[in-house]
Amino acid sequence: MKKVSILVIFVCICIATMMVNNVDVNASAKCEVKFMFDGLQAIAFGNPDKVTDGILDAHHHTPKIEIKEIQKGREKVIANFEGKDLYKKVLNISMPNSPHKPIRYYSPNMNKDTSDFRWCLDIETDLFQKQLYLKDNFFTKINFNVGTFYAENVTEEKYQFAVGSKIHSFNREIGRPTLKVNMGKDDSLIIAGLAKEIKLAYQNGVNYSVSISNLPSKDMMSINHFVFYYDLMKTDVQRFMPLAVKKASFLPAPIICDSIVFGKSRID
Repeated sequence: MKKVSILVIFVCICIATMMVNNVDVNASAKCEVKFMFDGLQAIAFGNPDKVTDGILDAHHHTPKIEIKEIQKGREKVIANFEGKDLYKKVLNISMPNSPHKPIRYYSPNMNKDTSDFRWCLDIETDLFQKQLYLKDNFFTKINFNVGTFYAENVTEEKYQFAVGSKIHSFNREIGRPTLKVNMGKDDSLIIAGLAKEIKLAYQNGVNYSVSISNLPSKDMMSINHFVFYYDLMKTDVQRFMPLAVKKASFLPAPIICDSIVFGKSRID
């Protein structure tokens, strides 16, 4: 009887070990691509089949795309593009054979979840409650055909928007739009439209990050970069400018050089 008990215990230990190993394998099998957006770019959701990022052609700003491979906490740059490499290019980002379309992450309660996409500033829904229509005058356009958009890096302080002495009712923190694409074992993410097609293939325990930025040089004079967005709009609207709620005065204005969302308009 004692031998039987020992045998049962041994079998249980073996099964438990196999289960732990399977968990480890599944954890390492995760492979995702994270897209981060920084600087002047308009991310438009008006087309249900794709999301398009229009990088603004703004003075003293330089569009850049940097792609990194990340393994065991170590990052390696595998591609870098900027300026003339991207000028008037139309990039298409897709996962062949994937039936999924890009979506936005909404939680049951955004106040308890700062990843909720509604923390990002949607200039049409949050400020004007109407479609503003965008001119086709971008430095670069990037079409996303897959992935989940969510919010990240929510500001510590609240913002309001002002025009003259008029204060908009908007009064909250603002998040930065981010995109994540999860890949299965047979998947690859394709970035087409550059001089050479880029393929980010599934690899066990490997993730990728793609930084898309459009920032000014360090010596650029202090101006409110938000004004560049109003030059994009076909619709004539009051030019509400961002203002940190805690500021005692309107001047100097806070400099917001960040990506915003157009929830109703589309970029073709």
